Amino acid sequence: MNRSTYLKLERRRQRAALCSAILLAALAVGTLLAACTASIPVEPNRVTLVVDGEQRSIVTELATVRDLLTAEGVTIGDLDRVSPPETAALRDGMTVAVVRVIRLTETVSETLPYGRQVLRDATIPEGETRLLQSGQAGVLERAYRITLEDGVEVERTLMQEAITLKPQDEIRLVGTRPNVETVIITGTLAYMNRQDAWILRGSNRTRRRLTALGDLDGRVFALSPDATKLLFTRAVTDAEHINALWLIRTGEADPDPIPLDVNDVLWADWHPEGNRIAWTTAEVIEAAPGWRGLNDLWTAILSLQDALISRREVLKPEAGGGYGWWGTRYAWSPSGDALAYSQPDAVGVVTLRDAERTPLLTFPAYRTYSSWAWNPALAWSPDGNFIATVIHAPSPNIDDPEESPVFNVWQIAATGAYSAAMASETGMWATPSFAPDGSALLYGRALVPYRSDTSEHKLCLIDRDGSDQRCFDAPGETGIELPAWRWSPKGDVIAFIQLGDIYLLTPKDGSIIPLVDDGGISQLDWK
Repeated sequence: MNRSTYLKLERRRQRAALCSAILLAALAVGTLLAACTASIPVEPNRVTLVVDGEQRSIVTELATVRDLLTAEGVTIGDLDRVSPPETAALRDGMTVAVVRVIRLTETVSETLPYGRQVLRDATIPEGETRLLQSGQAGVLERAYRITLEDGVEVERTLMQEAITLKPQDEIRLVGTRPNVETVIITGTLAYMNRQDAWILRGSNRTRRRLTALGDLDGRVFALSPDATKLLFTRAVTDAEHINALWLIRTGEADPDPIPLDVNDVLWADWHPEGNRIAWTTAEVIEAAPGWRGLNDLWTAILSLQDALISRREVLKPEAGGGYGWWGTRYAWSPSGDALAYSQPDAVGVVTLRDAERTPLLTFPAYRTYSSWAWNPALAWSPDGNFIATVIHAPSPNIDDPEESPVFNVWQIAATGAYSAAMASETGMWATPSFAPDGSALLYGRALVPYRSDTSEHKLCLIDRDGSDQRCFDAPGETGIELPAWRWSPKGDVIAFIQLGDIYLLTPKDGSIIPLVDDGGISQLDWK
């Protein structure tokens, strides 16, 4: 064995001896510690456990709160709280409390009271009250998040609220319409109530129904000069026509309407002598408004059997300009040898002898941006010298004259030699009408003249020379909606329609009284 090998073996032996000595020492120390430990007794902890409403006294040698809860079979939920924490060491006299925490959502409904409205209604007799709409309570729902600790609410948080049912107000109508008293009238007054024809003679207590099918369309509704016949149009179900012209005798107790074999009528009226009529027609089209005016003119004589004979086409159909599709309106002259005519951009005269239109005044048409066109009303003075109408006038504040909201009442000489404005800014539905003696001109003035297409009106009178203008407010809280007013045959009173009823205005003292309170009237004539 060489020296190098000897030295390596010696070092290995020494290390082995050292490890054996260390191991023996460690075993001796462990034995000593075990003996010491066995000689020191472990004292148990007395703790109080409070959980699920119970209180338990426990003697335990367990080390931590978690160990205690596990040993006692207590399950801890995600939201439950443990005090002290589960990792805490148990100590003698300690109280361990478990608080059960629950979170839930609760929806609470709350009743919302309804309101009450009282509306004045001129269509209901004064002193009467009617229920228009029943009141209904609403419902408000609130969603809350509620936190319970050991069954006791400790927190309530509003998460959402919404009205699931809106309250509905109770609406009651209180009548303001004066009770109708007996009123004596002259002549015959015809009116259309809910698409049927009625007449009054003598007084408002003697009204009588003439038709009963509810199919009058209101385009034509005219008494003959002697008031013995009523000319009217009825709607038809035939898709090839828009209406038909009929006649009924007003003096018979139970009259039957008489068809005149004329369809698609836009305008018709009696000759001043009552022995013939004139009319103009349209053709049916699919586009709105469903028809196109032909701008023609027909006349015919009425036979003793009330049939139309000797029909004459005075004017053949024509386009009638850019707005001619709306048709032409006419009005017989007092002498019956001519008719005034109006189109959306002109007013003139047609003589039956020449069968030609002669324009008296032209003006820009009114652009409605809709399927209707404006056409001015016409009225002859009793002497036949003048025509009262409405003219569309340009506005200095608007570049395009067709969009101007200005409409004025004019008086035009039938010869075309003279014309003058009688009243300015009256609105498009002014509908002028001369008094039977020609001394005054009746017209409507729009309450909102620059929105006269939808405005209500008041009635105004002006002397023939343009002086002494007087206006009268309609009864109730609104103006006159329909441009429908007529002089009595004597010219002492004026009938007009207000909220579906007929009222009489006495210009002399400005008094207004109700005549007919049916509530659905839309046309009238008085001869």
